[in-house]
Amino acid sequence: MGLTTTVRDIIAELNRQAAEHQVHRLMLIKRISADPTYQREVKRIQQSHGRQVFHNAPDGWRVVLEPSSDADSPHFSPAVNALMNEVHMNEASLSCIRAKIEALTTFLVPVFRLPPEVLVLIFKAGARMPQDGPVTETTVPRPFPLVIASVSRQWRDIAINTPELWTNITIQHPRHYNWIPVCLQRSCGLPIDVTMDCRSTNLITAPVVDCMMSRLMPHVHRWRRFALMTCDPAIAYVIGRRLSDASAPQLRHLQLSLSGSSGNQEVVLPDILQGGAEALSSVRFDSLATPWGSAPLVNLTTIDLRWLWLRTRLQYEQFRDMLAASPRIRALILRGTYIHLHSGRTYPPLSIPTLRYLELSGDTVCRMSSLLSTPALEELTLANLDETEFREFVESLPLPITPDGVGGRYPALRSLSLLNASMCTPTRSFMLALPTITHLTVINSATAKFLELFRKEHAEDGLLSWPRLRKLTLVDDVDYFLLYGVVKERAALRMPLERLVLNAPFIHDEYLVSTLEEYVDVDIVKDVDLDH
Repeated sequence: MGLTTTVRDIIAELNRQAAEHQVHRLMLIKRISADPTYQREVKRIQQSHGRQVFHNAPDGWRVVLEPSSDADSPHFSPAVNALMNEVHMNEASLSCIRAKIEALTTFLVPVFRLPPEVLVLIFKAGARMPQDGPVTETTVPRPFPLVIASVSRQWRDIAINTPELWTNITIQHPRHYNWIPVCLQRSCGLPIDVTMDCRSTNLITAPVVDCMMSRLMPHVHRWRRFALMTCDPAIAYVIGRRLSDASAPQLRHLQLSLSGSSGNQEVVLPDILQGGAEALSSVRFDSLATPWGSAPLVNLTTIDLRWLWLRTRLQYEQFRDMLAASPRIRALILRGTYIHLHSGRTYPPLSIPTLRYLELSGDTVCRMSSLLSTPALEELTLANLDETEFREFVESLPLPITPDGVGGRYPALRSLSLLNASMCTPTRSFMLALPTITHLTVINSATAKFLELFRKEHAEDGLLSWPRLRKLTLVDDVDYFLLYGVVKERAALRMPLERLVLNAPFIHDEYLVSTLEEYVDVDIVKDVDLDH
């Protein structure tokens, strides 16, 4: 016999008992109402005090309030009092039966029949998902573990007894102050991820952050990730003072981001984590600087620098030393202003043989891409380029000696992403300079110009542009007929696309999607995180 059958049988038996209790209750009420002494006493009470001394039950029975020793209180015969007590006991039993039925009914919902070990895996996956907005419809974001703990008693027990669910401490509101000790206790000594996002409210001030840090710092040895996002330099300085000589032996990722609309704000921290952060492998700094090229910014695999202004941007020598201190770097992100390169000055190239991902933006894309030697680069992202900068970048690319990319700037490149790029029309030489591309992502960057170049009439010697292209992501205004022609032609020439990712407007026309799906798998995205 399955669990569902057993639960249904138990519920059926409880329903039968509830029906019997209800029949017995109505019979008792009928006997009480027919008793002459009850009728006389009810009439007397109504004449003396009105109807407010009675509680009308849903079935119309007028229940008199509990008897007391007062002279004006109801005085029923012993027989009536006994019957009324029996009614009350019956109603208490009926309430318990109905509560059991309600609790058992939840087991008939498929999700509540999942084994606890499966629910634990689901909850752990949910806890790792980013919570950018409120999980519930309240004005204050509600932490994920509290949401699932409020669903049922079983889910609450699982949540409380799964320490991994409490390792992600996200603070977006002062009310989350009391959330900190709960997580620290229930995470049971596991490594924790701390995110302090102070951008959405002015209630999280520097003193408030300092108070929160006083609770977090005794557990700094457990930190695995720490991220601060703020628009207030005072908050950044508070964090800097707290972390100046701290030791965080398990810390892998550190993000300190200062942003906002109050001009070119920037913060310089003289020291950070001088107690040691041996496991640190990834850093992101926005408008914030600390001593470059020295501990703990050594042996990194990911460096992310964004909008470093006058006091925080690096000189060429500082950037060179920072790269030298991390010989196994795999990802480098440089956005906005970051390195000061003097016009007219020639700089020695910087070799990064281990680099796999590179993102460049701003008005020095061409110079930086020419300066960096990245023979193993697999993914390249170019963002916020104007047409002149894009043209200079294209013209700076050397043509490979072979179709496999040998002799080119990026012989191992597989993925190219263009974000908010005001491009001139891509040329055939641009395609030939990057012959190994298999994935192309175009976001707000003149999609039609690329699609035109993919058409058969632009092929040379029967060879289409980027013959290895298999995945195409277009988050932009797309001409359906142009796109359909490209997809169909590549399939006919046995160079088919395998996956096509489009933005939301296509989801409203199932016919357009279905015609494309004859040749390629189509996915629809509603938004794209440009701040990854």
